Amino acid sequence: MKEHLLTIFLAFTTGITLFIFSFISSRSTLPVFDFDDLLFEHQTIHGNIVITSNPYGEFTLSFLNRDIGGLRHAGSAYEERFDSDISFLNLPANADIPFTIHAVVSSNPDLHEVIIMESGSQIAHGTHAKKTTCEHCSPTAVFMVASSDLTGEDVLILGLNQQGEILVEIEIP
Repeated sequence: MKEHLLTIFLAFTTGITLFIFSFISSRSTLPVFDFDDLLFEHQTIHGNIVITSNPYGEFTLSFLNRDIGGLRHAGSAYEERFDSDISFLNLPANADIPFTIHAVVSSNPDLHEVIIMESGSQIAHGTHAKKTTCEHCSPTAVFMVASSDLTGEDVLILGLNQQGEILVEIEIP
């Protein structure tokens, strides 16, 4: 009789343990990236910032949270194309994303630096081209700024050449 009770008790506790483990370790679906689609990835202490492209030349900015169980998709933003060689991506901070992220993707070889300013802020965030992971996208450059000081509203983007002359000026309300 004791053996049957012990077996039932062990089966019951094993079932509860498996249920709790599966509930705790459940993750939201991660977006699936083809290796050729990955244009840029930056690791932070909070997670990974990823920029991907699709076969149609469109870009996506995503943030993947890092926690004890691995990476979890926190949010994505899609490009706003301003002309044939400049795209802007903006992913605002929220409960799952610890900072606002601005990214400019450009195929203009003369673009050397991008300055991003927001109205109401006295800080101008400047960035140079980041190295991309895409070998066949060699003329494509990524310029990215991420900060908890940014809000994602009333953005002014200035693109400068090597001599500091303004090549691009984009205002986003």
